[in-house]
Amino acid sequence: MKTRFVYFFILLLILAALCGNFSDLVYRKTVSARISVLKPEDDAFRSMQADENWLRALSELCQTSGSPPSEFVTPAMLFGAFRVPSGILRFRIEDYLKLRYLFLRGSRQNYEKFQKAYQAVWDDVVCFPAAEAGMSYENSWMFERNYGGKRGHEGTDLIPPRNLSGYYRVVSMTDGVIEKIGWLEKGGYRIGIRGPSGGYYYYAHLDSYAEDFQVGQPVEAGQFLGYMGDTGYGPEGTRGRFDVHLHVGIYIRTEQTEELSVNPYWVLRYAAI
Repeated sequence: MKTRFVYFFILLLILAALCGNFSDLVYRKTVSARISVLKPEDDAFRSMQADENWLRALSELCQTSGSPPSEFVTPAMLFGAFRVPSGILRFRIEDYLKLRYLFLRGSRQNYEKFQKAYQAVWDDVVCFPAAEAGMSYENSWMFERNYGGKRGHEGTDLIPPRNLSGYYRVVSMTDGVIEKIGWLEKGGYRIGIRGPSGGYYYYAHLDSYAEDFQVGQPVEAGQFLGYMGDTGYGPEGTRGRFDVHLHVGIYIRTEQTEELSVNPYWVLRYAAI
């Protein structure tokens, strides 16, 4: 009788282990399937939906841990399928690490693909792009624009307190290298800077440049780039088609496209903290 009980107990342990392994396998397959159908090209990813309170918590997490934002942004956004879910404000650093661990076990390749994308958007941002205070801006991502054909607004416009061209200074949000500079019909005088993590930071409608910048020239975060203006929407030199403002755009490279626009609004809110 005793021997039968021992065998029965061992059988229960084996079944429990098998069930545990099976449930773990099923969970990992579920997580892998969940991430594998998501793409950086998805509108939900590009909109970068966050939350004011969470951004403050994110800033504190980064300061406490010494980790870059993407270490927390990636698991948080994937957990909520590209938006910060309710309740995540209660998360501690350990909770993010556990979540990251589960995602990596479920699909390391896909998780790392998204982490690289979030790194390009968030990790290089050091400062707000307007040197003077008092700028107003809203989440105008994909608002309708009509010049040159109907299209969505791929950025955020910073509006100064007064409609003065050549007065308000624009600074680089990141370290990086100048990749493009000069006139664009829609962007006027613009400058584009590639950050160390791969993001392309685009500043448009400038009145003038701070110096004779050249493609390939390195810049530092906080470096003076030029003055806000009202240039664009026509041949070179066109001014006054709209009020003075700074258009900020952020673009990343993905497996599908060389230039994917993402919403800079929440990144700007984070930089303003």
